[in-house]
This record gives sequence, structure tokens and C-alpha cells, in this order.
Amino acid sequence: MHTITNNYRDAHILNLGSGGERGPYLVTQTGVSPKDAIPKTRMFVLRPDGYWVDFNAYASQGKPEVIDEVVFSTTTQIMETFGKLFGPPRVLDLPINEEGLKAWIERQEHGDPLEAARAWAREYKARHRKDRGR
Repeated sequence: MHTITNNYRDAHILNLGSGGERGPYLVTQTGVSPKDAIPKTRMFVLRPDGYWVDFNAYASQGKPEVIDEVVFSTTTQIMETFGKLFGPPRVLDLPINEEGLKAWIERQEHGDPLEAARAWAREYKARHRKDRGR
């Protein structure tokens, strides 16, 4: 089992843009938290504040806007965040709503997860255009 690291080479950057657009981006890494007493492989996402979080904690909430706090607007922002990560990864343990997670998994089984991510990204961009007064 691979323990997650703060090394950008161990992470995957997913461009959630569609139609050739760039961003928003999601930074993921699959592995085991260094804090796990009983190692369990999970998919972690890096937040802009430098914490790694189990993606399921966000997916299980059933509200697309909660994922806004785990995406990056630009690749420059991602590299700046990695530049500030030192020592072992800081993992934030957030609760997972088991019913919400089950519902999210069922939705993914009946559709294209990449298209669902792109739809979320379009909503994200619309929300952030409103926030900036555009």
C-alpha cells in the first residue's frame, strides 16, 4: 500500500474544463493516510489550503457546491500550493455521510462520471462568475 505524499509527482491533476476550456482543476492521489491506524486505500483530494481530504467526504454531501472548496482555478495555484507543502502530508479527517455516499455511487453507475464532473465544473464557473460580478 502506498502512503500519500506531498510530492506533486505522486498526484494527478484533473482538468474539469469542457470543450477545450482550462480549469477548474482537481488534484487527487490514491493511497493510505499516514495517520491511519488500520491502512485503507482511499482517493484523496488536495485542498488549496494544503490539506488532503478523502474525496468521499465531499461526494457524500450531495451538494455540488461543497466541492468548490477542493478545486483550483489555475495550474499556477496548484504549483504554489505544492511549493508550500513540507514534511508529511496533512490529512483532514472529515465525516462521510454513508447514505449520501451510497446515493452518489449509484448516480455514477448510471451515468458518465467524467461528464458529471464537467457538468459540475460548468456550475462552478457560473457560481464564480456571479461572485465576481460578471
